[in-house]
Amino acid sequence: MSVKTVSILIIANALLSVVFVFGHALWFAPARAPVLAVLDVGELYRLKESQVAAVLVKRDSTDEDRALALKRASAFGPEVTSLIQSLPEECRCLILARGAVVGPAPLLPDLTPEVRRRLGL
Repeated sequence: MSVKTVSILIIANALLSVVFVFGHALWFAPARAPVLAVLDVGELYRLKESQVAAVLVKRDSTDEDRALALKRASAFGPEVTSLIQSLPEECRCLILARGAVVGPAPLLPDLTPEVRRRLGL
């Protein structure tokens, strides 16, 4: 083989490699990047706690109202757990606890208001 033929083969291989690498980066790599969101679970529990406390300390609340508030409070944990487990599938994202994010996260969507609405808080 001549030097000219070898040079052409090396250049052709280099160009094909560059095309394949850029094609992969543009076509496949963006699909793998996870979408992130945050959720403040502590806020959800604080809101539920204040809802229940408001019913318990209200003077004109009946015993039935208080018992219903305590029953709803005991069912809150499993309700939150099942909702949190279904969220990643719905939003197609990875959910981080708000406490795990250091500093402000203006670029991460916050799912807390949506979850508050769903739970009636």
